[in-house]
Amino acid sequence: MNIEILGGQSGFASALVRLEGGDQFVSESGAMYRCSSNIDIDVTTRTRGKGGLLSGLKRLFAKESFFFSTYKTKDGAAGEVGLAPTHQGQVRSISLDDSMIWYCSGGSYLGSGSGIGVETEFQGWKGFLSGESLSFLKVSGVGELLLGSFGRIIEVDVDEELTVDTGHLVAFESSLEYTISKASSSWMQSFLSGEGFVMKFRGKGRCLIQSHNPTEFGKAVGPSLPQR
Repeated sequence: MNIEILGGQSGFASALVRLEGGDQFVSESGAMYRCSSNIDIDVTTRTRGKGGLLSGLKRLFAKESFFFSTYKTKDGAAGEVGLAPTHQGQVRSISLDDSMIWYCSGGSYLGSGSGIGVETEFQGWKGFLSGESLSFLKVSGVGELLLGSFGRIIEVDVDEELTVDTGHLVAFESSLEYTISKASSSWMQSFLSGEGFVMKFRGKGRCLIQSHNPTEFGKAVGPSLPQR
């Protein structure tokens, strides 16, 4: 299997997944925009044999798709699938080797190889305080993980501490711990600044951040749209 990121640093990136006979790749439902004629698409609520209906319901709380789409070739020959995120932004491929778990924020998971498991992990009260998704997607195993963003993806190697606005998080390694806190020295200053809550990461590991906030973009554009 080979993955090519198309669009590079543009705001309209996508991924082209080339499958050999016997390969399988999983994506969120609706991510596929083209595929070769020998690709078979199976729709399920689970990855790597785990979960079922309950897993699909949990993913809805994480702002992800209820269903997964699984791709493989029908004839054992090579084939390809084009995948793209919902938002205009970049796509990043991460190689997992079972030594590190990744946590993905709502809407950032795009797809993964068949050797990777995707589970939903509840954030507890942190989710209510952050104002974002109540759950993260816990991704582990061996293979390629595809992530999508709104705007540019910035990778930060955290060594001790990092503060991230809640709406800009894409994913982070499990070696990092986080707390939810106010952005400024006082609650009044935090909300007047428009920041509100932030996530404060501690430890050593990688954190992926998106340059734009889809929630704030929706608030700005929504009032200008015609009523349905």
